[in-house]
Amino acid sequence: MLTEQEKMNNAFKEMLFYEESIAKKYAQFSQQINDPKLKQMLNGMEQSARNHYSILSETMSKFKIV
Repeated sequence: MLTEQEKMNNAFKEMLFYEESIAKKYAQFSQQINDPKLKQMLNGMEQSARNHYSILSETMSKFKIV
């Protein structure tokens, strides 16, 4: 059985992986699209995912999650 700390570690790592994956997908989609408005929207979504990634990384550091 996992401890609360292990559960929290796993959850944060999973969220971090998700944000990284989704940012990469948005970047790929943006490169494939020619419409400037859609490209701008996807770039904004990518940046948002990267911001979430940064926030999660900072929070993980505070909780000493590696």
